[in-house]
Amino acid sequence: MATLLYVFPHPDDESFGPAPALARQRREGHEVHLLTLTRGEATSQRERLGVSKEEMGTIRFQEMQNVARKLDLSSLRVLDLPDGKLDTLDPRRLSQIIEEHVRRTAPDVMVTYPVHGVSGHPDHLVSHAVVKHLACSLRARGLPYPKRLAFFTLPPADGTGRPDHLKASADEKIDCITTFSENDLDRAQAALHCYETYMPVIEEHQPLGEVESGVAFEFFGEHHRPRLDDLTADLPEIAWWDESA
Repeated sequence: MATLLYVFPHPDDESFGPAPALARQRREGHEVHLLTLTRGEATSQRERLGVSKEEMGTIRFQEMQNVARKLDLSSLRVLDLPDGKLDTLDPRRLSQIIEEHVRRTAPDVMVTYPVHGVSGHPDHLVSHAVVKHLACSLRARGLPYPKRLAFFTLPPADGTGRPDHLKASADEKIDCITTFSENDLDRAQAALHCYETYMPVIEEHQPLGEVESGVAFEFFGEHHRPRLDDLTADLPEIAWWDESA
C-alpha cells in the first residue's frame, strides 16, 4: 500500500474533481492525507449568506470535517493561511509550513494543482509553484519522498459546455486517468454535498461531471504511455529530480 498527500489551497478543492480518485484510493487501502492551506473564508458565497469572513471560515472548516468522514480520509489538516492572499506570503515560509506536514506523512505521492491551476485562481498557482519546489528540494536533500509528484487536471474539453474559466492540460501531458466504481462516485458526491454553503454553485456546474470518464493527472518528470490507471502504479524508487541518483 502507498501513502498519498493532497495539498490544495481551499476547502472543496478536493471534492470539485479529485474526490472519486480519493475514494478509490481509500477503498483499495492506501493512506490518503489532505492538507488544505486556508479555510476559504474569502469566498463570495459569504455575501450571499450574509456572514463575516471569520464566520465563513468556521462554517467551511466544519464542512471539511464532514468531507473527511465521507471520504474516510487518513488525516485532514486545515490551516488558517489568508484565503486569496497566498501570493502575499513569503514562499519560503509557505514551503516550510507544508514541509512540516510532508515530513509527518512521508508520502509516496504528492498531489496538487498543475501550472495553470485549473481555474486559474492565484492561490492555485502559488500552491503549484511552492509544492513543486518543495518536492524537488526534499529529494535533493536526500529524503526518500515523494517518489512521484502529480497534478490534478482536466483533459481537453469534449464540447459539453465546460465553463470558460476552467483550463485543461494538453492531451500529451496527461499520464494517468484514474477510473472509479459507482460506489466511489457515490462517496465523492456525498463529500461534495457536505459543502452546503456552495450548493448553488454545485447545482449549476455539477463539477463531478468533468471527471465522469476518470480523474486526470499530470506527472512531473514522468511520461507514461499507455497511461496509468492508478496514481500509485509503477512508482519509481528514485524520482528523476533526485540529485543523488
